[in-house]
Amino acid sequence: MYIGPDALMPLASVFAAIAGFFLMFWRRIVGAVKHIATKFSSKR
Repeated sequence: MYIGPDALMPLASVFAAIAGFFLMFWRRIVGAVKHIATKFSSKR
């Protein structure tokens, strides 16, 4: 089975879009995760 570049480029584009989203909002994502973690850890 041959998978050429014409089949892989749409997948690479999707992965690049997801990676770009995470890179743009990385500080907010990490901050939200830390905030949620401190909420759950402080209840005990």
